[in-house]
Amino acid sequence: MRYVIYILVVANCLFFAWKMLADVPEAEVVLNLPPLPSGVRSLTTLQERDTSTNSADVSAIEELTAMQAPGAGGHLICHVLGPFTETAEMQAVGERLRKLGFDSQPRSSDVQKQIGYWVYLPTLGHEQAVQVVEVLKENKVRDYFIGAEDFVSLGIYRKLASANKHRERIRALGFEPRIEPRFTSYTVHWLDLENFEASAGQPILEEYPGIRLQELACR
Repeated sequence: MRYVIYILVVANCLFFAWKMLADVPEAEVVLNLPPLPSGVRSLTTLQERDTSTNSADVSAIEELTAMQAPGAGGHLICHVLGPFTETAEMQAVGERLRKLGFDSQPRSSDVQKQIGYWVYLPTLGHEQAVQVVEVLKENKVRDYFIGAEDFVSLGIYRKLASANKHRERIRALGFEPRIEPRFTSYTVHWLDLENFEASAGQPILEEYPGIRLQELACR
């Protein structure tokens, strides 16, 4: 019997404590929370916003978040102007843009340009290369030389048709020449631009026909 009384006393205490917590108003609980740091706003649901928020607004928000994650921000557009083959031209345009109120960042890169097609006989060994040259001389083939690795160069041609024609001539002499494209490397210059108005570049594009203005995502 004594244990039953103890159990009832404990149960009454627990019930009293639960009743006290349940009766605390929600506003009082919120007010007793630690204050938010300066500049930080509390989160609110759509239901807690102004009653003017209707189902159309909710649908628009859902469409936006489906296409772009919240907080991703706007997509900034930058421009690049070029290529300039001469450093002096790039610097002149950069100074001109500066006077118009646009900052530019110069950048250089190496590019390759195809200059033609090389007809040649691969490495043969020195003695065999000399024999090939003798045959070429006898048949009045003039554009040739023996390379350091004993290949026989048979000329560089701007057009593929000309290279093929010469290869067939050498093939008729009993050899199997090859054709490879040939390239030359050179440096070009660019101007990277932020916060640029494309219309401001139109006079420059007209003055320098070889350059172009391209849009790209800002890094």
